[in-house]
Amino acid sequence: MFEGIVGQSRARQLLSRAVAADQVSHAYLFTGPAGIGKRSLARGFAKAVLCTAAPDNRPCGFCPSCRHFESDTHPDYLVIAPPENGAIKIDQVRTLISVMGTRPLEGGGRVCLIEDAERMTADAQNALLKSLEEPEPGNVFILTADNPRKLLPTIRSRCQQLPLEPLTDREILDVLAAHDIDLTPEQQEDVLPTAGGLPGQALALTLSDEGQPIKTELLPVIYDILRHNPMPIFDFAEKAGKDKHKSLEAANWLMRVLVEAAAEKAGQPSGGSASQIAAQSDAGALTAMAQVAEGLCRRLGTNANPRLQWEAALLQIAEIQENANEN
Repeated sequence: MFEGIVGQSRARQLLSRAVAADQVSHAYLFTGPAGIGKRSLARGFAKAVLCTAAPDNRPCGFCPSCRHFESDTHPDYLVIAPPENGAIKIDQVRTLISVMGTRPLEGGGRVCLIEDAERMTADAQNALLKSLEEPEPGNVFILTADNPRKLLPTIRSRCQQLPLEPLTDREILDVLAAHDIDLTPEQQEDVLPTAGGLPGQALALTLSDEGQPIKTELLPVIYDILRHNPMPIFDFAEKAGKDKHKSLEAANWLMRVLVEAAAEKAGQPSGGSASQIAAQSDAGALTAMAQVAEGLCRRLGTNANPRLQWEAALLQIAEIQENANEN
């Protein structure tokens, strides 16, 4: 059912059993940080739900439903998602509900995927709620959310919630291998900690070098901050704020380097950028800076404004360095 999906064994087993027993719930909520694989899991599940073969043989891969799904032409698989930096509005949800109330075109059920569901407006969530409380037979809603707490409690309570877990390093390497990506040991040391168990992040790091300029420009900014020159903060934050995923990669990298720098002060040599940073501050300050970077990573994993988060975090790091020198 979940061919090509690595990890998430608990979620996959639960969903597979539901399909095989023909006991699929009317609504599911897949949660976890961006890049963890919510969309891939949802697509695999939707394909199985829409398959017209016997329940214990779904998805068969051969029926018209499976063929339509694989070619992205299935008329009963609906997807709504917010625009970039926007929200899912009530008109989108009303249109969805209207379509979900009609007879499926393939003759089986109908599945709707609502991506980034926490970005529905309050009105949109309330409009959806009635469909979750009084579901039409054969309709299945799959919601994904990075931050489910932003959903109405009544929405969450009507869904079967499946929190997804970060992958192990071995699983991340398996994901990359499936895309014909074989990392050297040195590349693994860079990619795996930065990816943080998120396959989407790992692929973004290895399939594109667009994130590298952000990290490359971040290091001189950190050096300037440690030398009491905070002026480059704002230009960097402006650039980092333009790409949320690359911004999160840079934040993860910063956290790792600061942790290594603090460890070097404690007698664990690390070399490279961490050594240069360690030479310009003390262990307590570096530990505090790493905690700031960790908080930045958490906030960038939500819908927080990346530019403002970078500005606040880097100014806080500058303040920590200033206080360390005064002491």
